[in-house]
Amino acid sequence: MRISAIFPSTLIARFRAQWNRIRPLLGSRLGLVVLLAVVSIVGGLAEAGVLIFVADVAAALVLEGARNSRGATVLPHHMSLGSALVVSLLLAFVRLLLQLVVAWLPARLSVDVQAQLRKKLFTAYTRASWSIQADETEGHLQELMTGQIHQATTGVLSLANALSAGAMFATLVASALSLDAPVAGMVLLSSIVLFGVLRPLDRLGGAAARTASQAGMDHAAGVSEAVRLSEETQVFGVGAAQRTRVEVLIDAARRASFRAQFIARIVQTVYQSLVIVLIVAGLSLLYLLRSTDLAELGAVVLILVRAAAYGQQFQGANHLLIQTLPYIERLHDAIERYVRSAPADSGNPLPSFRTLAFQGVTFSYSRDRFALHDITFEITAGETIGIIGPTGAGKSTLSQLLLRLRDPVSGNILLNDRPLHNFSRTEWQQHVAYVPQEPRVFQGTIADNIRFFRDLTTESIHEAARLSNVHEDIMSLPLRYATVIGQRADAVSGGQRQRICLARALAGQPQVLLLDEPTSSLDVISEAAILSSLASLHGKVTMFIVAHRIPLLTIADRILVINSGTIEAFGPPSVLQRTNPFYDRMIATTNTAS
Repeated sequence: MRISAIFPSTLIARFRAQWNRIRPLLGSRLGLVVLLAVVSIVGGLAEAGVLIFVADVAAALVLEGARNSRGATVLPHHMSLGSALVVSLLLAFVRLLLQLVVAWLPARLSVDVQAQLRKKLFTAYTRASWSIQADETEGHLQELMTGQIHQATTGVLSLANALSAGAMFATLVASALSLDAPVAGMVLLSSIVLFGVLRPLDRLGGAAARTASQAGMDHAAGVSEAVRLSEETQVFGVGAAQRTRVEVLIDAARRASFRAQFIARIVQTVYQSLVIVLIVAGLSLLYLLRSTDLAELGAVVLILVRAAAYGQQFQGANHLLIQTLPYIERLHDAIERYVRSAPADSGNPLPSFRTLAFQGVTFSYSRDRFALHDITFEITAGETIGIIGPTGAGKSTLSQLLLRLRDPVSGNILLNDRPLHNFSRTEWQQHVAYVPQEPRVFQGTIADNIRFFRDLTTESIHEAARLSNVHEDIMSLPLRYATVIGQRADAVSGGQRQRICLARALAGQPQVLLLDEPTSSLDVISEAAILSSLASLHGKVTMFIVAHRIPLLTIADRILVINSGTIEAFGPPSVLQRTNPFYDRMIATTNTAS
């Protein structure tokens, strides 16, 4: 082993590097860390005092056998045995109070950091670009918010414990040095050597923790996918295969976690055993080199035994801190990635909508393939535009560009002949609404689902429900708008959920409304209700309707046909029926089905 591996300056540099990686988690709570260090030092002094007085009193009782007599001690000669007992009790009480503070500070620090980190991570995620959010695997954010943050918080707690134990250790060793410098010095030097000896185990623990962190992310993704596919799993009878798949992920996480925990326990066990050996060796040296009085010997033994315990705590906490660093780094990377991707929210106030145009717009998810290429068209306010095309033609990408979820690679989207990116994204979000193909509701009341975290009045919620032809259905429920629904709840039907989502879009009184196959999974009656709602909005709201079925296109003023990422045709339905084969096939298929 290289000498530099155990040299104190190297250890200090190593601890400084660890501190720099965990420091951002502390935020404004650095004062608690400083207070913890101060209280720990004072507590160490109080404990050393207690041990010295206890050793002195014990020596006096053994040597003299009389209550008030004094033998060779390390205390001031003017202090009586009774006074020493009183001082010992006072110091013990002071130490108890300080230990309560030492127990409170790390607990407060860890829970504060956990809450702060969760808020910071979720805020960064919600502000991130859609492209980043869309690329996340299932369960990724959930695992970051739970397992990864839990481990990071453990790192903060380990830092606090290491700081407290280290301060106690240093204080007790300093006290022992004042009593017997050779023995205490040997124990101190040996402890530093031990930190270097155990450094390879620290590196192994860090590597095991990185593996465990990734295994946790993979496990969370697998479980989330299993939950999402639970209905299909039941229908296809593949529960056994699904369980096997998840069990493989569970076993991988178990093995990684076991390795990390086993290494951590080895570190503590080895350190504890070697320190005891060193203390025995030190006492043997003290016995061989010179004689000492009983009080001094007892004080040194007690102090070094307690110092060894704190040294073990420090080593264990430091090792655990090292094992949590991969989790902290993963969180830092995730937050930085979210923050870097956050779209700018500056721009001019949004004007009243007159025209919207795509001018040579191109978009690509990869360098070797365009999702959209040279898209050019223009619409006016109040128009209803149908968007059709085969699967994979680029309809979803076009919708995301309209919603400003993504930005073109080249070309411009113009609002009133001015680039759309010149206008406030937040105001655009307030004036553009979206109804997805799959109606997504959350666990809450119908009113809350229509309101969708916005500051909307009850009147606007009810009016939106009337426009979407779901108000009467809601009023027929026992709790009406206070009825609790959820993605898996059966309080409302699929068609009612779809109309609730339409009401959600209409409640904000948007200028532009984009609907993605809003009737694809509805029965004839529910589809008719949606069509009636959309017909009532014709001319009042600019609508884009992505459709694979002709009934939705009956209210369209013009239809945009996309094929292979380019515009194949754009015009009134009557013209496309004569000139566009794809639209003509849609009509023929509808007539055949009916």
